[in-house]
Amino acid sequence: MVFAEAGKEYKTMILRLDRIKNFLFDQKVNYESLKYIHIAGTNGKGSTAKVISEILINSGYKVGLYTSPHLIKINERIQINSLPVSDRSLNLLDKKYSNISKKYNLTFFEYITALAFIYFVRKKADVVVLETGLGGRLDATNIVTPIISVITSIDFDHTEILGKTLKQIAFEKAGIIKRNVPIVCGNIKDIALKEIKKVANKNNSQLYCFGKDFIAKHIKYDWKNLTQQIKYYGLKRELKVDFKLLGLAQVYNFAVILCVCEILSETLNKINFDNIKNVLKNIKWPARFDVRKLTINNKKCSFIIDGAHNMQAIENFLDLYKNSPFNKKKTNLIFTMMQEKNYKRIIKEVSKIFSDIKLVNIDNNRALDLKILKKEFSGHKSIKNIAVYDNVEQIFSSIRDNDIYICLGSFYLAGTILKYIEDKNV
Repeated sequence: MVFAEAGKEYKTMILRLDRIKNFLFDQKVNYESLKYIHIAGTNGKGSTAKVISEILINSGYKVGLYTSPHLIKINERIQINSLPVSDRSLNLLDKKYSNISKKYNLTFFEYITALAFIYFVRKKADVVVLETGLGGRLDATNIVTPIISVITSIDFDHTEILGKTLKQIAFEKAGIIKRNVPIVCGNIKDIALKEIKKVANKNNSQLYCFGKDFIAKHIKYDWKNLTQQIKYYGLKRELKVDFKLLGLAQVYNFAVILCVCEILSETLNKINFDNIKNVLKNIKWPARFDVRKLTINNKKCSFIIDGAHNMQAIENFLDLYKNSPFNKKKTNLIFTMMQEKNYKRIIKEVSKIFSDIKLVNIDNNRALDLKILKKEFSGHKSIKNIAVYDNVEQIFSSIRDNDIYICLGSFYLAGTILKYIEDKNV
C-alpha cells in the first residue's frame, strides 16, 4: 500500500500542479463542482481549518476537511463531518487508483490529495475546508478556485523550498489568492503583508486584514477548564466567547475564523452564529497545547503535547507556557526535531526554560540524529540533565509521580506519544 510512504512525503515532494490536474481530469473527477475554503499559513492553518469546519457542520452543512500531516492514522487527513475516512473506503480508493497514479508520477502528497478530492466529490460535500501542505502557489491543493482564501500567518519555515526571506515566503503563500475571491489574513508582519496586498490587488481580490478590518483580544485564561476568553470585533459583529484552544496565536486564528464566518454568511447565507459559542468552547484539536492528565504505573502525571516545530510556533508555545500554572512545577522536556528545521535557535530558546531534557528516537527517516541534538543541548545544559531514549516506551517506563512532561519539536513526535497513550489506554 502506498500509504506506507507517508513518512517520506517531505523528501518526495515536488511542487507542481500539472500532474494532479492531469490525473483528476483523466479520471473524470469533477472536483471543481464543490465549494472550497482554502487555507495557507506557516502556523495555525490546521487549527483554523478544523474550527471553521466545525462551525459549518453546526450550521447544517456536509463538510469535507483536508489537513496534514496526520498524528496517528492517515485517515485523519480526510474527513466528512468530523469523521475520518474509513479504512475500507480508503483501501478501496487506493486499490482502484494506486497503479493508475504511478503513470502520472504523482508524489505521495499529490496522491493522497487526489484521493481526498475523489472522496469529497463522491460524498457530495456542501463545502470543503482545504489546508495547504506546503507553501501555496504550487501546492497540490492549489488546483481549486475557492469561495474564500485564508492566510493565517507567515514566518520562517521550509526556507530551503519556499525562500529565505519573508517576502519570498509570502509570495508562495499568496499563490492561493484567486481572481475576485476574498482573502482573509491573520496577524502578519508588514513586509509579508505588503507582498500579499500586491497579489490581492493584481487579482482584484477583496483583502480583509487582522488589526485593520477585524480584531480579537485575549481577556483571561480559565486554567481549570483549559479555555481562554476572547472578545472579537469584526466586520459587523462583536462576540465574546470561551475558546478551547489556548494561546495568543489562537486569538489571531479565532479572529480569522470569525471574519471568515462573517463573509461566508453573505455567501452561504446559513451560518449559525447563535451556537458558535458552544462550538468554540468544546472544540477538540490534538497536539495544540494539549493537556493530558494521566496515571501510568500508578503514578499521576501531566503531559502537555504540542506539535510546535518552527521558531514562531515554539515562541507561541513558550509564551503561553510561561503564563500558565504548569510553569510553577517541575517539568521535563521531551524533544526531537526534523533535519531541515532551525534546531540550533530552537534549542537555545527551550534550554532557557526547561532543566531536564529527554531526547527520544522516533520512527521517521527525517528525524535529526539524537547525537547531534545532545551535542547542541550540551552547549546550554549540564550533560547530567540530558537523557537519550531509544523510543517513547522507555520514557513512559521512567515516569515519576506528579511530574509534568512537555512534548515539543515535531508533529511526528506528538503523534507517536498520542498513539502510545491511545494504545495503552492510559
